[in-house]
Amino acid sequence: MDKRIEIAAIVAAATIGEGVFALPYIIQRSGWVVSLVWFVGLIAAISVAHTIYLRTLAAEGEKERLLGLARRHLGAVGFFVGLAAIVIGLLLGFVAYLVLGAHFLLILFPGIPPAAALAAFWAVLAFLAWRSGGRIAWLEVGGIILIACAIFFIFFSGRPELALANIPFAAPREFFLPFGAVIFALAGWTSVEQVYEVVRGRDVSRPFAMFWVLAGGTAFAALLYWLFALGAIGSAGQVAADTISGIAGWPVWRKDIIAILGLAAACVVSLPMARELKNVFEKDLGWNTLGSRAAIIFIPLAAVIAGFTNFLAIVSVAGGVFISAQYLLIITVGRRMLILAPREKVLLDGIAIIFAAAAVYEIVIFVVH
Repeated sequence: MDKRIEIAAIVAAATIGEGVFALPYIIQRSGWVVSLVWFVGLIAAISVAHTIYLRTLAAEGEKERLLGLARRHLGAVGFFVGLAAIVIGLLLGFVAYLVLGAHFLLILFPGIPPAAALAAFWAVLAFLAWRSGGRIAWLEVGGIILIACAIFFIFFSGRPELALANIPFAAPREFFLPFGAVIFALAGWTSVEQVYEVVRGRDVSRPFAMFWVLAGGTAFAALLYWLFALGAIGSAGQVAADTISGIAGWPVWRKDIIAILGLAAACVVSLPMARELKNVFEKDLGWNTLGSRAAIIFIPLAAVIAGFTNFLAIVSVAGGVFISAQYLLIITVGRRMLILAPREKVLLDGIAIIFAAAAVYEIVIFVVH
């Protein structure tokens, strides 16, 4: 396999996830132009950050992961900010998957109690989190293929032309609405550590060429997201915040495909997320294997049981606040470690301002209000 294709596949596998189910609602509320602006801008910003992180790992020799790099180069404050951003952000991702995963099982098996559906899907994620390890696995590759096939089927079997009539051109009042959900959907920096394993020993000093390869994986995920959104909006007219709450009138076969798509997406993206959390707990905090995996498995379940079940709020806060903080950390560490040209510093500062401003917006909207 061509290394560029492998790298793009790794990025796509770590990117595609349950964030897809918030996007039809976001796109319909904010409009074509606003949504496209955020998608294009964030694909570029995220891919620049991924390129910087890859160069940082190459300069460090991957002796440390992101949190270890923050502790070494930013001190105690950087370490604790990074710890909160990475751990809480990734755990919120698992919470979002549990919330939707139980719904997907109820679609496939409508007779089971909701608590049983939650327990069953939690058991699946717990198994994957416990067993995850190494580079991109067969499940990730197979999951990407399954997800892509399901999305193409939903798009072509529906009436995407109706989506054109059901999506406004632009809704300026909702300009900032897409940020949290889109960054949650597009974030895939955990893949960069796997990418480094692929390119280890190779020259990564050509950032422009590597940027396009990394951006290709993120852009492929974005293409699938848009196809899904158009298929969902064209089929339902008006979509719910999590998409699945508004599909009661859909044919059974279409609902089953949506459910299978959601389950596959959760399984695919949970692997790199679990690996990164284990790296944080075991390598950076010195926890033993049992303690780290127990935290990954039980904390999200406790959050769902405690009532954290608003899917749109979860993905918006996780993306807009914690994932933004993760990318700010990547930019700050890279700026501290790498020898950068003046134009590169200006570019990174501009990206950092966007992430910081949008994070403040998400805090005001979903936390303060």
